[in-house]
Amino acid sequence: MTAELAGYGPIETVVCDIDGVVLLGKEPVAGARTALEALRAAGLSLVFATNNSTRTPAMIRRHMVDVVGFDPGPNSVVNSGVATARHIVDRVDKVYVLGSDGLRETLRDEGIELTEDWREADAVVTGTDFNATYEGFASAGLAVQQGAAFYATNSDASYPRPDGLYPGAGALTSVVERTTGMSAFSCGKPYEPMRVALAEMGRGRRLIIGDRPDTDIALGLAEGWPTVLVLSGVIADPGEVPPTLRPDVVLESIAELPELLGLAVRDS
Repeated sequence: MTAELAGYGPIETVVCDIDGVVLLGKEPVAGARTALEALRAAGLSLVFATNNSTRTPAMIRRHMVDVVGFDPGPNSVVNSGVATARHIVDRVDKVYVLGSDGLRETLRDEGIELTEDWREADAVVTGTDFNATYEGFASAGLAVQQGAAFYATNSDASYPRPDGLYPGAGALTSVVERTTGMSAFSCGKPYEPMRVALAEMGRGRRLIIGDRPDTDIALGLAEGWPTVLVLSGVIADPGEVPPTLRPDVVLESIAELPELLGLAVRDS
């Protein structure tokens, strides 16, 4: 079966965001499982690219199985934590992390040494941290002030959950930026470290589907991929999208993607 997007020709890989596209916290987006199964049945390569650094890729895979009922499969998930780790691994010695245990595990898995003492750090990495403390923000800021390199897993100001928007890594990073007057180097979508990580995944002509114009759509525009914006996450009104980040297609949700690509959908 061939998947085609009108005006763009055959599509071989769908690069899919996760939060706001296939799930919202611990709830699935309606129709996500059926849509993903239809894409897989058509022979499309599925790559899941998220700026959420709170989990390792393996944790994200298990979370998708638990919440959505769909297994992305091995080596199909990349997040901003992985992109950050691969970008900095040969550039730093010891890293102070303002982020989750999942981010710490991701960095260690890529061979990066971590420290809890900001005085030892030659780099700071910030990400979403559900247990962030004043002491943690202060330590990250002090490390940056003493000359540590400053990296953010991503610059997302928020992320969507069923009851609304919650502070994202960008919001937490901004505390350290405002404190120090220094800007973090962001590694997630749509920036180069994530683009490098994605270059090794999938095949052929790619399409990207996401809920954030400033990350998902911006990444697709930078790579020259067709872009699909869904209204199931942070954007509810297409009129909110800046003219420079207009997607090629707007859908209510990922449930409509198979039909857009001319694919049959089986009830599940």
